[in-house]
Amino acid sequence: MNTPLHTVYSTQTPAVDRRGVHLDLKGLPPTFERLMDLVEVFAQMRFNMLVVEWEDMFPWSFDPSLRNPSHYTREQVKLFVARCGELGIELIPLVQCLGHLEFVLQHEAHQHLAESPDFADTLNPLHPGSADLIIRMLDEVLSLMPGVKHFHLGGDEAWSFGTHPDSKKYIAEHGKNSLYLQHVQPILDALRGREVRPLLWHDMMMDWPIESLQQIGAQADLVVWGYRGTPAMGTHHHRTPVLDHLRAAGIPIWGASAYKGADGPFRDLPNQQARLLNHVGWMDVAEPYSFKGLIATGWSRYASGRVQVEAIDACLPELAMASLIFYNGSWSENGWETCDQLLQDVGELERSQRLRQHFESADAMREEAWLAARQLKEQLAGMQVAPGLPSAGTNRILWDFFLDLVQRTEAHSEQLPELLKGLVCAPFIDSYYRTWATALRTEADTIKARLKTEEL
Repeated sequence: MNTPLHTVYSTQTPAVDRRGVHLDLKGLPPTFERLMDLVEVFAQMRFNMLVVEWEDMFPWSFDPSLRNPSHYTREQVKLFVARCGELGIELIPLVQCLGHLEFVLQHEAHQHLAESPDFADTLNPLHPGSADLIIRMLDEVLSLMPGVKHFHLGGDEAWSFGTHPDSKKYIAEHGKNSLYLQHVQPILDALRGREVRPLLWHDMMMDWPIESLQQIGAQADLVVWGYRGTPAMGTHHHRTPVLDHLRAAGIPIWGASAYKGADGPFRDLPNQQARLLNHVGWMDVAEPYSFKGLIATGWSRYASGRVQVEAIDACLPELAMASLIFYNGSWSENGWETCDQLLQDVGELERSQRLRQHFESADAMREEAWLAARQLKEQLAGMQVAPGLPSAGTNRILWDFFLDLVQRTEAHSEQLPELLKGLVCAPFIDSYYRTWATALRTEADTIKARLKTEEL
């Protein structure tokens, strides 16, 4: 494919050489046909890297129970890899090596590897089978993705890390940084033997001493991620003092903003102003800190066990925004008009606008419904505190208003399967559109049970 020279890109030389987009497949995964379409869109948006977080959409063979019923086939993965190569897009697979492993640890065959029996999220770093499991997964992915230069190992937000009795004892004697390094070392060695450079998220290491950072930096790059605000704001884990600390250790670093899936675990659309601030903030520090590249992440769930959020097809304006900022180096006064032009050029504007209209209405409807539910529950609580006060029909008025919103939300949700048909694997569409309406209906049933029959 000949990528057109869009007038929306103001220079022949990009501000950032390596510009990546992240594809999170643990929620709302595209159909294979749509996946291949999206690759074309990414290329026309001038992204030259694609971080693919496979999760259960990969055709795992060592344990088929890890496959989602809608998983891509081996032949499809090969076609996907080949097309990315033709388009000049470097593929970076992502397989978590420590935390966020719910899709594996929820299965009985692997539960013994969990750090805590109460949480299927984090591997026990001292179990001899933990590193072996990850290496087996790396081998499978690399067998279908030959020529990979970088491999993202995740490693972030290992919430139960250090809670196993053996881990607690190890940390007391050697420290958390030593335990982390002890776990990842054989995995790093396995990738080095294949001449693949590992990437790791930074958050578990940002307080490490320089010596430990140097040890990891000699073997892997760190991707500093932060989706709220900017590094310069100094309020989050991607603040500039953290960047200074990593730079002092001589670690090669990347930056990661978010174009979707970062504004709340119950949203259908990103907060555009928050996304704009985030992308620009990362662009501002890319050159001063000599980043190896920038990645626009797009999350489909906050974790494997959380609800799905923000379908990529509705979030292409925010992705276009990221592509323009990463390539041009700044955001122009007519930035949103430029995004629309870019989406028009790649043939995605009309569908994106149609989906956004649906989700904007859905968000507004649900927000109003939950507010009505709160008002009704507070009314009921007030009557319990002062039971002698007459309701004067208030309960009925509030109930009818709330019930109408619930019914409207349910009817609106029924439109989504047709809108996402052919874009997202069907079972995921079904669970997505039912989640919000079901939550409200359950709330309505609970409230109704508390109301006296004569008051309705």
